Amino acid sequence: MQGRSAVVHVHSGDTGKGATSGIINALSGIIGHKRLEQFASEVSGHQGLLNLLDVRCEDPTAWSGTRGIRGGVLAASVHERRERFGANRLMRHQKKTFMTFVRESVEDDRTLQLLIGSAVLSVVLGMTTSDYREGTIDRGTGLVEGAAIFLSVFIVVTLSALNNYKKQEQFSHVIEREDQSRQLVLVWRYESASGGGLMLRPMEVHVEDVVVGDVVQVSAGMELTFDAILFDNRYVVCDECSVTGESEEIIKDLQRDPFLISGSSILDGSSEAVAVVCAVGEHSFAGEIAMAIHGTEKKNTPLQDQLEALAGRIGKYGLLAAILTFAALFLKEAYRILVHASPFSPMKFFGNLTTAIAIVVVAVPEGLPLSVAISLAYSMRRMLQDGNLVRHLAACETMGGATVLCTDKTGTITSPDMKLVRVFFEGRSYLRKGNAPNGTVSRNEAFVKLPSTHSALRLMECVVASALDPELGRARSRTGEALMQLGSNLCVVADDGRVTPFYYDFEPLLAIMRDNSSFVRFPFSSLQKKCTTVLRLPNGVSRVYVSGAPEVLLEECRKVVVENGRLEPLDKTRRVYYEGILREYAQAGLRTVCCAYGDVDSFEGAGKAYGIPPAPPNVPLNFLVLLALEEAIRPEVPGSLEMCFRAGLRVILITGDATLTAVNIASRCGLLSLVRPHYRNACSGSFSSLQDLDALIVEGYVMDGAEFRALKDEELIEKCIQKLCVLARATPLDKKRVLRLLKCHDPLAVVAVTGDGTNDAPALKTSDVGFAMNTGSDVAKRASDIVLLDNNFAGMVKATMWGRNVKDNIRKFLQFQLTVNCVACLVAFTGVLINEKNMSPLKPVQLLWLNLIMDTLAALALATELPCESALLSRPPEPRHASVILPSMWFQMATQGSFQFLSQIYMLSYGYRHFKTQNASEMVRNDSSTMEYFGPKHLSIVFNVFVLMQVMNFFNARLLNRDESFFGRWGDSSALLLIVTLIVVLQVFIVQYGGRLMSTVPLTASDWLFCVVYASGSLLVSAIARWWWWNVLHSDGGLAAHWTRRCFGFLHSPISEKRM
Repeated sequence: MQGRSAVVHVHSGDTGKGATSGIINALSGIIGHKRLEQFASEVSGHQGLLNLLDVRCEDPTAWSGTRGIRGGVLAASVHERRERFGANRLMRHQKKTFMTFVRESVEDDRTLQLLIGSAVLSVVLGMTTSDYREGTIDRGTGLVEGAAIFLSVFIVVTLSALNNYKKQEQFSHVIEREDQSRQLVLVWRYESASGGGLMLRPMEVHVEDVVVGDVVQVSAGMELTFDAILFDNRYVVCDECSVTGESEEIIKDLQRDPFLISGSSILDGSSEAVAVVCAVGEHSFAGEIAMAIHGTEKKNTPLQDQLEALAGRIGKYGLLAAILTFAALFLKEAYRILVHASPFSPMKFFGNLTTAIAIVVVAVPEGLPLSVAISLAYSMRRMLQDGNLVRHLAACETMGGATVLCTDKTGTITSPDMKLVRVFFEGRSYLRKGNAPNGTVSRNEAFVKLPSTHSALRLMECVVASALDPELGRARSRTGEALMQLGSNLCVVADDGRVTPFYYDFEPLLAIMRDNSSFVRFPFSSLQKKCTTVLRLPNGVSRVYVSGAPEVLLEECRKVVVENGRLEPLDKTRRVYYEGILREYAQAGLRTVCCAYGDVDSFEGAGKAYGIPPAPPNVPLNFLVLLALEEAIRPEVPGSLEMCFRAGLRVILITGDATLTAVNIASRCGLLSLVRPHYRNACSGSFSSLQDLDALIVEGYVMDGAEFRALKDEELIEKCIQKLCVLARATPLDKKRVLRLLKCHDPLAVVAVTGDGTNDAPALKTSDVGFAMNTGSDVAKRASDIVLLDNNFAGMVKATMWGRNVKDNIRKFLQFQLTVNCVACLVAFTGVLINEKNMSPLKPVQLLWLNLIMDTLAALALATELPCESALLSRPPEPRHASVILPSMWFQMATQGSFQFLSQIYMLSYGYRHFKTQNASEMVRNDSSTMEYFGPKHLSIVFNVFVLMQVMNFFNARLLNRDESFFGRWGDSSALLLIVTLIVVLQVFIVQYGGRLMSTVPLTASDWLFCVVYASGSLLVSAIARWWWWNVLHSDGGLAAHWTRRCFGFLHSPISEKRM
């Protein structure tokens, strides 16, 4: 970090005492509404703003207007400025307390409110009216039934609130990690110097640490989180669509539009432009808008909407079952009163009403959307551990159906660290010792031996001017860091053969670059494929340094630097020779960068006419050096690509590198291989050696960006897009076009794409799932759905796995819940019809316990199962609009539900015959008829068997696919095992000790053994159903297969076959 002395004050005071919070808010309004006249009259323009905010400058006389500003605020005043003008962060959505979730659980559920009302009436009537069974008022007994309902509602509400609270904590953790991934910004601040006075120092700070008055560097890729005034007439282009609604790119200008509005993005421009921050956080223009809509409800994901619709349809049938049950109970009771002169009991009436309401609670599967929320929250947390920061919930679901992955190369397929391995300079090629391109050699071993110091000096000047940030004194990009490795690999060979290291002091050059009047840089553009730097030398001549793609710069070069720094014409012979060197480097899979320079008499790049972006000087260039950088394949990428192919995912490599380099990388990582069949319409057979490059290009598997841009959409769709594997020398617009063509070719395709630059934002928004690199620009991150924290291709594969796992877990939950949902309603209704006691076999508190099992506990158990990588990534993706309920699930639910329903009806009708003997205490309390048929023990066993069947069905529901075994992957089902154990323990306690509270009586060991064995039939039935589905229904021959198809042919579909 470099520093300079600066002790002059433009305005007295330390914290902008001339400014107040009201003035800061007014400044935000001026910037947001672009009130240029008000800025000039009320603030006195740029100079007045510096005085108002107490921004100190090195030049006390005036701000020049074209040189920008060289100054900042006191570092010691940062804390006070933050306290006075606010921090650069928006107020978080206030976390809801646990009691808030409790209140919402009751307020949002009308059926629970009805149950609470029924419980209150039950308590009042039970303590004031006689019991219809005994004819006397027993306040203790009257209190029990209402209290039991209260307790059940309390447990349901508490667990639901606890679940929602836990989900909130998981989402909050993800948001915190997203904030941590934001970019650093460069600011200038004054610090105390060791010898007294003040030193102006550039420093990188987190964007949230920016304060009002900070002088910040604005560059392409920044997402502005503060309002600022531009203090530099360099080229800056903004996207203000999200703030002002203007879709056109806005070119900023000091005289016409110097306003940088929070919420907008810097799309292009000089990386040396500076601005002064005027408002931050809640006081900024975008911050005020954000706070105005604070608390807006989030939208559901598509799967949540689909399941809510399903829950609504099921709830209607449940409501019908409740109405029919209540009607049956009411009519039978009316018949008993009118025909048999039985006494009317309000308690009996309200007991029947409570039972009907409880059936509605059970019938409405509110756990369906809850299971999606739990699964997504859990998956987001686990994906964060895998290096994927999910910004949009729907991306988890969508990624599960991805069919095409479009990926970058640098940092994604290859390692982010590059190594300089070859240099072509002054007609000679220098190779790192011991180097085949994949070798490992000490980076500090000098291998570029030059004949003179003059040659080394010119070489390093060009590299430093192109790669280093003048304020930080270091490179800010991976490529720049790799180029700077040249300095540690240079040595000079004297005439006598002595080799001495060459040390280059680049501080004098950086001093020139820090002078805005002598330095202009045009950052690297993916469209122009080059970076241009202009330096005004002391002799008045402006030197132009250019670095970028060799094929682009070779076209612009007219001369070449040869031995001893002499310039000679770059004739056709030399050009062909240099192109051969370039081809040799590219075939070795090396990334090549060319550096050139030229001189121009004068160039005023800092100023520009309004609306006309400045352009680099058009000057004949001198070819200086060709640098080759090695990018190692990430070790996990070949395995990840293998998983992609097994999972039916097509992978397209889109890179800005040369075609030969891209093909070499694609071959080394396994994307192009003779032995690997490609998915669907991709390469049915590909190529393993670079000798097949011509065939690759001819058949459309590999394309150069220029050729791609030359073809019409119709030609690409017809001949190329279905086979394309590698697109080289591509621009961000090419990437967006690839996405559009893929959708045109297959409207059902689900395309994911990676991007890191600002220009990648359109492609990221166009894709179904956009992945931004963690090292990418803020604009790219904002346009993305998922941020790859470790910039790794394997993260995309992991996201696919988790996306598929979310849907599978929801299916497991559905398979369980819909079964118990339907059976519970049918048993409650049918039990009312077939018994002579005019009572429901399942009491309200028992139904609420079942509801707790099948909603909250089942969601926690089945929606949080860990993914099985081998199973999830060994099947092709499902169509975009595939039903969430598979045909195999319908078959399983039909057979399991039928078994449970018929078993329960048998137990209700004839099961009491197996339990005629009761203990003496029961015989004293009950008459013989109650003791045998629909007696307490009979109904306790019916209830116990039904609950244990659901426990067994937990294990059935976790099996969806043909290759899954009952005894496999228990380690991934730890939550299920824990919750099943909890349910069993609570069920034993309820039956043995619930008493009148839960309408149960204790069972003996032999009774429990019978219940467990009887309920275990669910496991056997499920195993038979699975075997029948996969081996008979999907079998080609046999009488059984024929009749099964006749009965269940509507369930037979290609989707289920794919999951075999």
